[in-house]
Amino acid sequence: MSPGERVTRWSRKEAPAPEKETSGRYATFWRPPDVSGAMKSIFNGDDADEFERSGREQAEILAAHLASEDAIVVDIGCGIGRVARHMAPRCKLLWAVDVSDEMLAMAAERLADRPNVRFARCADTRIPDIADSSVDFVYSILVLQHLEREDAFLMLREIHRILRPGATAYLTFPNLLSDVYLQSFVTYAESGEAATNPVRARVYTPQEVERLLPVAGLTVTSLEAGVEIVVLARKDAELPV
Repeated sequence: MSPGERVTRWSRKEAPAPEKETSGRYATFWRPPDVSGAMKSIFNGDDADEFERSGREQAEILAAHLASEDAIVVDIGCGIGRVARHMAPRCKLLWAVDVSDEMLAMAAERLADRPNVRFARCADTRIPDIADSSVDFVYSILVLQHLEREDAFLMLREIHRILRPGATAYLTFPNLLSDVYLQSFVTYAESGEAATNPVRARVYTPQEVERLLPVAGLTVTSLEAGVEIVVLARKDAELPV
């Protein structure tokens, strides 16, 4: 497949029916009925202008970490393309990756004017469509929080697999040490929702992030701990033994 060739398997009318879902267990949690529902699940609101503004601002931050306009970029947890829409013009090729067929179908419609975007479906913690060591930059914005912590670690190893040696990942995690996510943690605990909400935010401390990433083969080069933990990490040549 050439870099400019569009994957069309996720036109909305062709999205697999739920009973034929093969993406893994996480796909069953993300089935918004329409764009408004998708915005609410991604952004906690459906203000289209604010949705686009936030994606544009996030793309500005991410673009500063691209080595060149020839970069191959992966958006893990792309949703309906909030950030991907604004990142695509800044790189040679952008892979928009999500576990949800519904999200990918809506993203394909919203990004129809971005000819350098390909779409790939996660199978839980694997991205089988993307080759080993083929990517220059990966980003994932508050997505790993929705995975069980062990699965988030496996996804970090998958990020290691697809990055070229020395390439960079930009990752964010909810920070337990912030007041916002500490209160969220307490609320989940007191309500019992932790047992019933499979997509709840799993919180991390900066120390946990600094410990886990190197075991996944990613060397932390920068970490900022605010409400979210924002990490830049470089792929090591090999996974640690």
